[in-house]
Amino acid sequence: MKNSKNIIIMLVLITLIAVAVSGCTSNTKSNSVNEQSTKVAFINNGTTWFHVDIVIENMTLKNGTIQNLYGEAYIKPGGNVTLDLSGLAGYGNQPLPAGTNIRIMGWKGLLNQTIVSSTGIMNLTMQGWSKTLNPQSDDQQYNVTVQNLPVNQLPANITDTTLYGMSPDITSFQEASEIDSNDPIFEEEILSVDANGKVTMVFVTPPTLCEIAAHPI
Repeated sequence: MKNSKNIIIMLVLITLIAVAVSGCTSNTKSNSVNEQSTKVAFINNGTTWFHVDIVIENMTLKNGTIQNLYGEAYIKPGGNVTLDLSGLAGYGNQPLPAGTNIRIMGWKGLLNQTIVSSTGIMNLTMQGWSKTLNPQSDDQQYNVTVQNLPVNQLPANITDTTLYGMSPDITSFQEASEIDSNDPIFEEEILSVDANGKVTMVFVTPPTLCEIAAHPI
């Protein structure tokens, strides 16, 4: 009886661990967005993989709750990750309300499957839009280029562009994040939405070394 009880307890613990791991490592494909929603894309125009730890700070949800959201993305060369901001805020397939301002913080770095050089160039485009599945020609693009960044090793389990998290649970995100100490560049943007759903971004902190802007994750 004692052995049977121990086996049952172990099975329950294994199940709980499996659920916890699934919750903190579930990924969202970059095209999992609503057509009418407000979105923001991170597009990797470089020749190395791009990694970013993302914090959306003090987002006001549709129900009035103010919440921080935490996520992590690995983007292959030529790939992109798109965040459905309306979905995250509880608006579903609707643009965010006019006058919405969202603070986005990112800690960014370069990775490669095989490190062939010690440095690389970050070549990133950010773009926001609403009311269409894909951005239109008049949706403004914001280019970020940083020279001579260290290139670190890509985790072996990452084989395609992947987005983790975008969850309010920072503890789970910390457990899922593997290489946040290798992100030397910090940026901070304020994303704003107008009455037509158009998105603009103001870079309140341009690309800055992380020694100046401490990593909270």
